[in-house]
Amino acid sequence: MLLASSSLSTTALGKKISPFAKDARSTWTLHADTAPFSPAEPDRTKGMSVLLLSKSAPYAQVMVLGGADISTNHTYELVDVASLSPATDWDPPLAFPDGQHRSLASAVLLPDGNVFVCGGIQQASSPCAVFDPETGSWSPMAALPSVRDYHSVALLLPSGEVMMAGWNSTAIEIFSPPYLFRGARPVISSAPDVIHRGQDFVVETPPPQGTSIVKVVLVRPMAVTHQTDTEQKVIELDWAHSHDHAHPKKLRLRAPGGGSSALAQRGYYMMFLVNDEGVPSVARWVYVQ
Repeated sequence: MLLASSSLSTTALGKKISPFAKDARSTWTLHADTAPFSPAEPDRTKGMSVLLLSKSAPYAQVMVLGGADISTNHTYELVDVASLSPATDWDPPLAFPDGQHRSLASAVLLPDGNVFVCGGIQQASSPCAVFDPETGSWSPMAALPSVRDYHSVALLLPSGEVMMAGWNSTAIEIFSPPYLFRGARPVISSAPDVIHRGQDFVVETPPPQGTSIVKVVLVRPMAVTHQTDTEQKVIELDWAHSHDHAHPKKLRLRAPGGGSSALAQRGYYMMFLVNDEGVPSVARWVYVQ
């Protein structure tokens, strides 16, 4: 995972084999600034990890969950990666409140900053849950009708819903998070197609919705395989100045830049407005230049 410091954080989640024949012309070079830290204690092969970003401490964490080992895959772990050093260590493993063992589960970052966990349980109508990084709490969600295991994927859609597919099913299932049932959704009426890192821009929303918007986030579209997705992240944008309630339809924002530019690498993102009830808008696609 790419961190704000331009450092890379890796967690061993897959088998350590390569399907490619070695090319004698290829080489690996050890970077002088490599700073290993203690690996997660349980075997997290066939687990999944996500990068959790926050405006307040801890500013960046990695969450790892599940795995192949039946003795530990009912647990998850967190590590603070805001400032890596050889002394960095994982928090103790914690059990999922539902007691379920998860192997090849999916973890999806939602626009409100929470983590939706689904699949990886060998039964139909398997439990799903949402993790709140701010409180460290879990909430049970609607059960997943189909078994979703090897080569299954879960993806965040621009609608704010989550799509689940793969394994021994040709059907696609759509999960609607609780925030879709909390009232009217914010609307993006106008937004630039391209934003430039570190520069200010304006997003418009119909009044009086603007006064209820508490944050605007960029969500990197997912590119997951074998429960591995190093692209997944939710970046909360800075206000260009104090939220201007005199002009509630105009949200003046600043694109990621400076120290956070490594996190917002060039490319497409889904931009969501999130109101004070935690309800996201439908996303608008923007390109970060």
